[in-house]
Amino acid sequence: MTSQKLLRRLEVILLSEVIKIYGPPGTGKTSTLISKLREEIQNDDLSLKDVVFISFSNSAINEVCERVGILRGSRVAPYFRTLHGLCLKNLIKTGKISPDLIRRMQSKGFVEGLQERFCREEGIPFERDDGFGASDALGNRVFTAWNAVIGEFYPESRDIGKCLEMLYNINYNYGSIIERWLNFKENAGFFDYVDLLIESFEEGIEIEAKIGFIDEAQDFNRLEFEIVETTIEQLERVYLAGDDDQAIYGWKGAKPDFYLDLKGEEVILSKTHRLPSRVWNFAKQIITQVERRKEKEIEPREDAGVVRILPKMDIREFLSCAVGTARRHPNLKVFVLFRTNRMVYQAESILLENAIPFKRLKGFTFWDKEFVTAWNIVAKLRRKEKLNLDELKFLVENANPDIISEEQKEILTNLIQSGNIPITLFEALHKLPILDLIALRRKRAKKLLEKAWKPIDFEKINLYIDTIHASKGAEADIVFLADAITSPIVSAINNGHRDDELRVFYVGSTRARKALFVAPLVEYKSFLEEVIAYAPICQSA
Repeated sequence: MTSQKLLRRLEVILLSEVIKIYGPPGTGKTSTLISKLREEIQNDDLSLKDVVFISFSNSAINEVCERVGILRGSRVAPYFRTLHGLCLKNLIKTGKISPDLIRRMQSKGFVEGLQERFCREEGIPFERDDGFGASDALGNRVFTAWNAVIGEFYPESRDIGKCLEMLYNINYNYGSIIERWLNFKENAGFFDYVDLLIESFEEGIEIEAKIGFIDEAQDFNRLEFEIVETTIEQLERVYLAGDDDQAIYGWKGAKPDFYLDLKGEEVILSKTHRLPSRVWNFAKQIITQVERRKEKEIEPREDAGVVRILPKMDIREFLSCAVGTARRHPNLKVFVLFRTNRMVYQAESILLENAIPFKRLKGFTFWDKEFVTAWNIVAKLRRKEKLNLDELKFLVENANPDIISEEQKEILTNLIQSGNIPITLFEALHKLPILDLIALRRKRAKKLLEKAWKPIDFEKINLYIDTIHASKGAEADIVFLADAITSPIVSAINNGHRDDELRVFYVGSTRARKALFVAPLVEYKSFLEEVIAYAPICQSA
């Protein structure tokens, strides 16, 4: 961007009223934004059509729409979207992208599906649903590096070729893979998220709104932030909410500096409704080591809470501690957080091996309602117990045709609909080969159902396993945090990205409402034991 254009942009932005809201963990940042939104609509005779609301993820936008009482994507609020969603809407409106192309891409799993297909054809490991940069798979690392290079260097170079050359200089293999991806994408006639951003940066985004709300403003890279600035130019007033301490998307080139440097009125939310004092003191020892940040004085909850540093242990012992705690406190939510997807997959495998129910914070969960229903059917039939109506319906809909014929299914359906279910039906079901009754789609499911002897209440599963990145925006009563990093992360730290890691573990530790347990894992290198002195704060309430 030329200096003249930059000056013009700053001039226009200065004409807009900019309010920056810093929201540390548990201070109600998003709630504050929604409250401001309601105030604006009530006081200035505005409608939701006059408002643009941008957040980082689809789930965040869904939450905002639900709290405001609107359907996402509705005509009532056309600008309630992620940044990528706003770019896509504008490109469809201007005819750059056709609805037919969108439908064709959606039929193939959209961008992630195409990346998966490309990697499969190339023999490159790739993990779907990794929107958090937590995967160690080669394909994910390559696309992550490309996003970071584009995000940082395209605004200045405005040249894909030069950005590709930059990636080659960083890692020749990465550059080679991305060059093949670009050819694959061009030959197929598809686009990716990089294309959405570049096209929107070059052409600009036109919106018909007066007031703006931008959540998680610390998570934009340079390219994204410049697009955000073009949006701000068109608004009378804009509220940006974020927390530089929780900027954990450095993997895509995001830098909190863009948010920190933006001029505007600053508001700091200083009362956390989540963190007890000892958890906050522990987290503070991590985050205050970041070189550049906005200083914030936080008032924690009055109760002290618990922080415990566990002895070094393997991942099985770590999980055993978490599972035991979840069982002793069935009414409390327990998070088990890891730095990477690979660690999460290890943990999942161990828990599945032992038939221990758990949920994921984002993405696919093995113990979903469907599997839990199948589990309960098997367990109840083994215990000679009656199935409830929902379980009977599920059994009929998913019956193994080798055991229950279509004619029998029809009879069972009629009985269920009539509500008149004879006791002889259950007696007959008890005599059938129980494990073969249900046609299961997952290979591991039948083996796991061999251990189904006791019914499970899905709503009472209180153990959650996931990455630290997936936990952002969520909270739990008790958090088990694995102090473990992989070799690529160690390399990144050694290459100047220590602050990024400090922020990630700060986010992980600040999910805890009551208690935080931290454990170094013998299978990996520790990060936190080299960062903070544990002893002074390891006291229970």
